[in-house]
Amino acid sequence: MQPADKEFDELFRKYTDDTITPEEFRQWRVMLLDERNTARLESLLAALADTDHSAFGQEAPLPEMYAHIIQAIPSKATDKPPRRLIWWAAAASLLLLIGTGIFRWQQQAGKQQLAAKYDVAPGSSKAVLKLADGSVITLDSVAKRQIQLGNATAQQVNGQLNYAPSSNGEAAGINVLTTPRGGQFQVVLPDGTKVWLNAASSLSYPTAFTGRERLVEVSGEAYFEVAKDAHKPFRVKISKQESYIDVLGTHFNINAYPDEAAIRSTLLEGRIRFSAAQAVVLQPGQQAVLAAGTHTPEVVNGVDTSAVMAWRSGLFNFEGQHLREVMRQLARWYNIEVVYDQEVPDVVFGGKIVRNVSLTQLLKILTDAGIHFRLEPGGKLIIQPK
Repeated sequence: MQPADKEFDELFRKYTDDTITPEEFRQWRVMLLDERNTARLESLLAALADTDHSAFGQEAPLPEMYAHIIQAIPSKATDKPPRRLIWWAAAASLLLLIGTGIFRWQQQAGKQQLAAKYDVAPGSSKAVLKLADGSVITLDSVAKRQIQLGNATAQQVNGQLNYAPSSNGEAAGINVLTTPRGGQFQVVLPDGTKVWLNAASSLSYPTAFTGRERLVEVSGEAYFEVAKDAHKPFRVKISKQESYIDVLGTHFNINAYPDEAAIRSTLLEGRIRFSAAQAVVLQPGQQAVLAAGTHTPEVVNGVDTSAVMAWRSGLFNFEGQHLREVMRQLARWYNIEVVYDQEVPDVVFGGKIVRNVSLTQLLKILTDAGIHFRLEPGGKLIIQPK
């Protein structure tokens, strides 16, 4: 073992048993931000997870834990923290190991407190299903029931809707599954295709795929795992756009929110063809980006698919995102209104955090990033100037 590794291990041990001094803690933070120590940290965390399964840290608010460990390091020229919220790859492990009892921290005195009565719970599994006859069914995360849809049937099991396989000759009606702000849902289509809908999204589809192709329409964000059928190609229309995705493979993600600056389709497995005025064929790890007002998609190589799919893994991924981008995600997931009082602070965020924390817990990260805000009744978040 190298001397630097021994020093890192010793500081890590002191941190976990709460004997680390302020000077040692500052030294350890510097070492944490060195990418050469990432694998070392992950190894130490894995070892602790195998040996310490106490419930000590289960009630620890994740953002406070995050802010305490990953504090911005003062620059050489000034004691003020930089405007970027510092992150490193292994921090996700820290956030996800909340139940191992390895975290010890004290809440910083004077930290901005948020009134609990204004708090907002995170999103959950919920959706609205509109049937071909115009009737509406509310879906939630707990119900277990069979739904009759004309000649078709579907089984709701918790946060998932499973359609029975269709047979030739069935009359097909169009169903529309819509998730509200603060909701997500999963559906298994009649052909076995699995679709996950993020918040504020919708999927329109027939109750039976009786034609020559399997055509669905999507708005917002959705992840598809398409069932293979060589005789009946699968096609996705992007709502209110003359853009289509022809599925030549299986697993892909579509982000087509109206308030985003571009439509993004990311391929994880197989092949897809993204068609606008021109078409591009994607290979795994590529992303097609169609910017607003343009007609030719741009192909981006080497995309971090785990970052794209963070929402499916129960995470927010803020890596490299500006404040407005982060706020759009929060607005959809927590069903809040975000208002900017004067100019928008120029802050770039980083890292990941789980999505099942309350809004006030997550917003405390903003305080540590130098953002000033207030949360008002009715879910209105006001971002304020310094």
